[in-house]
Amino acid sequence: MSLQRLMSRSAGPRLAIALSRALPPRLARRLASLAAGVVCGVRPAVYWVVRANLRQVLGEDAALELIERQVRSTLFVAIWNYYNLYHTLGQPREQIAATVDLPPATRVVVDQVLARKRGIVLVVPHLGNFDLMAQALGNITSPIQALSLPNPPAGFQLMNEIRNRSGIDVTPLSPASLRSALRVLRGRGVVVIAGDRPVSDLDASFPFFGHPARVPSGHIRLALKTDSVLMVGCCAFMEETQRYALHLEPPIELMRSPDPDEELGANMRRVLDRLEAFIRRWPEQWMVFVPIWPDLLEAER
Repeated sequence: MSLQRLMSRSAGPRLAIALSRALPPRLARRLASLAAGVVCGVRPAVYWVVRANLRQVLGEDAALELIERQVRSTLFVAIWNYYNLYHTLGQPREQIAATVDLPPATRVVVDQVLARKRGIVLVVPHLGNFDLMAQALGNITSPIQALSLPNPPAGFQLMNEIRNRSGIDVTPLSPASLRSALRVLRGRGVVVIAGDRPVSDLDASFPFFGHPARVPSGHIRLALKTDSVLMVGCCAFMEETQRYALHLEPPIELMRSPDPDEELGANMRRVLDRLEAFIRRWPEQWMVFVPIWPDLLEAER
């Protein structure tokens, strides 16, 4: 059984929780590094997915040694983030949020956005530590709803339940959760949506790192429909401080047009440009384990 299949079943996260609660951070970090190395040595399907995704980000001219080093770093970061999520279960939100720095530029953006007294649609990449970002945001404003993948398997449902304990309403994408998101935004709350991986085959393709990708665009429609602030952010690990930092870009000025396709395309370009900038800055922290560009994956193997 693959690691992904194991984690999609409830037994996988339960085992991970038990191990994470028992292991001290120093030992867990060593084991995470060892596990990432094993995966890169065995090269299961997930290895090739991560490698194909990163090759497009790093560029076709990137050295194979660099790509493989980044793949291993990505796998390590993913395992380490899960450890931190499970290891801190039961700790007060304020205590967890205190482990996240707010750079001066982020503080300025926060003050500016909150002064607008409007709902906020926050688009994020699968980069860094989402759970710490949610805790930090929860200390700044509320309510917060995060839209997750639709129809999650049992393992991911359990993970969402764990995240909900922190006060963040994690809701799988559905008509009901979208109605809830509209209410949150109209009540000046925050809705968090990942914008860098495929969700549905019905999603339109947009150029992403120079190649067409079926990335979601629902965040654009939500922001336009509710006249909410649209912005992009992430919570990345900073080597210089050895701590996580919350990065929020200034709000994106939405372009409105009588042509729906033109309106969607122009606003998507603005969002994707900022997502690409985050991912290019920290490619080793970009954790997407499904093919963003399926045609490129076939060429990678």
